[in-house]
Amino acid sequence: MVHEFLKKTPLKLLMNSPVISVLETDDFSVVKEKFDLHGIRHLPVVNEPGNLVGLISQRDLFRIHSPRKLEDGSWYYDKQLLDGFILKNVMLKEVFTLHPESTLEEAVKAFVQFKYGCIPIIDRYDIPVGIVTNEDVLRYLLKK
Repeated sequence: MVHEFLKKTPLKLLMNSPVISVLETDDFSVVKEKFDLHGIRHLPVVNEPGNLVGLISQRDLFRIHSPRKLEDGSWYYDKQLLDGFILKNVMLKEVFTLHPESTLEEAVKAFVQFKYGCIPIIDRYDIPVGIVTNEDVLRYLLKK
């Protein structure tokens, strides 16, 4: 019964859309700004025409450059230091993707097998049209 539900549910029903993304030519500090502004942990990286070329996560940001803790307890990233990194060189380039008509079953299998934090959803032109996180899947299942 659950297996049938997973097989029949298209990702377009639970994906986050529109997608917040970053250009591969953006300064690296833009990644941090978008994470903070939108309260997200994953950003698809696109080229000028909008095609998916990579992915950057909050975990990648922490690995690349650790923040400093200020006296008031808040965390601070040095913008100049962040911009010393070139997004194209530090992003994940081989990105697993699915399509809006792909099933929840396909997403769950990928999350479990590869321990992905998110899966970008692309159209037939490789343009991101949505994103699904493992949290989105759990929230969706709780509603059903």
